[in-house]
Amino acid sequence: MDIRKLRHIITLSQERHFGLAADRLGVTQSALTRSIQAAEAEIGLRLFDRGRDGVYPTRAGEALLADAVPLLRQMENLERNMALLSDRGSGEVCCGFGPLAAALLLETMLSHVARDHGGLRVRTKLGDVGELQALLQEGELDFAVLAHVLVEDRPDLSFRRIGRTRLGALVRRGHPLAGRTVGEEDIAGYPIIGGTGGSPIYAPTISCDNFEIAGLVTLASDAVWITAEALADDRYALIHGLPVAQPLELVVASLARRTLSVQALLLIDLIVAALRHRSA
Repeated sequence: MDIRKLRHIITLSQERHFGLAADRLGVTQSALTRSIQAAEAEIGLRLFDRGRDGVYPTRAGEALLADAVPLLRQMENLERNMALLSDRGSGEVCCGFGPLAAALLLETMLSHVARDHGGLRVRTKLGDVGELQALLQEGELDFAVLAHVLVEDRPDLSFRRIGRTRLGALVRRGHPLAGRTVGEEDIAGYPIIGGTGGSPIYAPTISCDNFEIAGLVTLASDAVWITAEALADDRYALIHGLPVAQPLELVVASLARRTLSVQALLLIDLIVAALRHRSA
């Protein structure tokens, strides 16, 4: 059975409707019907049951899909990598960023791409660790940049440590605690802004993964923002002495059995360089 028929079978199982599957595949409904019938004739088994409420895989169809889905993904990865291997400066890369990694690194990476690699298409996805790991497993992302402390180790994913950034407590200049060395009891009366991923070290009273908004709220109030010290500019001051002030490891996550394209490796090199610059 060829890859085209496998793609048709998988798409029909996902859409549960010949018309919808045909539209997604860019073929006519009659062509899709013939393809499915040919596959069933080839293996001598009925793969789908047709009913008023849709199309559903038979037990034989489910058994075939269990092997066909990872096989098709491997073939698509192979075709993609071979097509891209010859040209480092073109092609497409899909990458994900956790909120902190995006705030630290995404602008620098995309600026380099726009300036020096105009033929390269980059699609980015911002999300939490769980969402990005799921997209990696589904093959929707080439890699994701995440805070290691939030990552759950999984055998189907590989993790490359790319460097550290230092967490700290930021406040607006003019804040009563600006520049002071304090204890946890000293900040108890102030709002604490942090990411929705949380931390075993602190519990935010305001959870916000939009770092632009979190920064503006910090500047407009007496809130204490737990974030990367590298994000501080001359509008902010640090609070010293809190246990949140410690290094945070960043990692690049990717599928364990997937070879990253040269284009993806190029972006990772840009990310590593940006992190080193921000941490210097």
